[in-house]
Amino acid sequence: MNINHKLQLITVLPLILSLILVVFVTQMQYRELSQQVVDVYRQSIIDHRKEELKNYLAIANVAIKHFKQSQGNQQTQQTQQTQQTQQTQQEVKSMLADMRFGKNGYFFAYDLDGNSLVLPEQEWRVGKNWLNLTDDNGVHFIQELISGARKGGGYLTYLFHQPSNEGQPGQKLAYAEVLGQWEWMFGTGVYIDDIDEEAALLSASMSHHIRNTSFMTLVIGTLAVSAVFIGGIFMRVGEKRLANAKLRTLNERIYQTQEEECKRVSRELHDGVSQTIAAALFAMETAQLKKEYGEDSGPELEKAITMTRQIMLDIRNISHQLHPSILADYGLGAALKELGSEFSLRTGIKVKVKLLSVRKLLSTELSCALYRIVQESLTNIERHSGAKNVLISQTLTPGWLTLEVHDDGQGFNYECYEKKSTPFEGIGLRNMKERLSFYNGELKVESAIGKGVTLIARIPQSELRYQADSTTEGAL
Repeated sequence: MNINHKLQLITVLPLILSLILVVFVTQMQYRELSQQVVDVYRQSIIDHRKEELKNYLAIANVAIKHFKQSQGNQQTQQTQQTQQTQQTQQEVKSMLADMRFGKNGYFFAYDLDGNSLVLPEQEWRVGKNWLNLTDDNGVHFIQELISGARKGGGYLTYLFHQPSNEGQPGQKLAYAEVLGQWEWMFGTGVYIDDIDEEAALLSASMSHHIRNTSFMTLVIGTLAVSAVFIGGIFMRVGEKRLANAKLRTLNERIYQTQEEECKRVSRELHDGVSQTIAAALFAMETAQLKKEYGEDSGPELEKAITMTRQIMLDIRNISHQLHPSILADYGLGAALKELGSEFSLRTGIKVKVKLLSVRKLLSTELSCALYRIVQESLTNIERHSGAKNVLISQTLTPGWLTLEVHDDGQGFNYECYEKKSTPFEGIGLRNMKERLSFYNGELKVESAIGKGVTLIARIPQSELRYQADSTTEGAL
């Protein structure tokens, strides 16, 4: 796997993991919320049913009370000495048995000992004691209903035969109270299986909505990840094309620089060393001819010796320009001082060098890069500036080693120069920036017309061999 694929994986993988996490957390939250909604919905219906049961029982109480009052008036008119209690109770039982609501709504009555008095649809239970009767879950519902009635009224949920479902057990919610002086427990109830069915339908509907929402979230997230992935591909392709273009331009610059250097060396050899060698050879041939004729060949030999010395000096200068040995032997400071002295002798421009006193602070490669930058700066000053004075200085500032080359020449408009689009203009400055970029350095140019040029090269202290204090005058 190449670096581009690794970068793409690092970019896309967190998005995929985040998408999966978002979908998972969203589903968990939605499910928890839907369960709360279903529970609240179910409880609200049950509360409503409980209120209905109390109302039904209140209606039954009013009917029984009215019946008892009518029976009492009849007894007064007939001046009977005793109340026909059993007849009244029987009539009340019949009335309760006939009072129905809905498909499964009816009233039931038991005495407090558990004997069945009224139970529509299951008359075979009437007259029998069911105090210990339990449902399929083991609930003694008759005992529980009597206990709740004694306390002033109570609710109970249990399993009991459902008339509309062919007598199959169904979940029933009942409410019971004690009926006056007769000590009856009477009440009514509703089957709440439909509540569970509605709650299940609501839960299924919300689950379907959650699945749809999660699917849409996943689709949108997938599209977003795909967009990032495709965008990354396009960006890498564009960056690769740009990098290739820059690489081609850089190669052209390198070839141009190499060609210029070869031409310069060739010119130096042809115009200097080659001509001097030819003159020395001519002087030696003349001396040889004079010797053959017995003439004095001393002056020609002396001239040939002088030219040979000049050839050696020229070769040394060319070699020094290609790679100064003093740089490796004595450091950057000595090399810059010698470079400044030679520049002053050749051009007449006064050069002052102000260096740091710390030795062996720079690596050989970094010293060579800074030396070439100063060498290129002096070449530009000689060609373009018209300066009379040059200052080369080095300083240590917090976090940086700074090398400055300042001249008092005519200067130029650097902002306009920066906007040039031709790739080979100002190749010197561009080469300086590229040299510094290898060491995470920076190049800054300060210039204005008539105010000279200040070239500032900065190297971070992390590229130095060790941390040094701010000192001056010496060698690096």
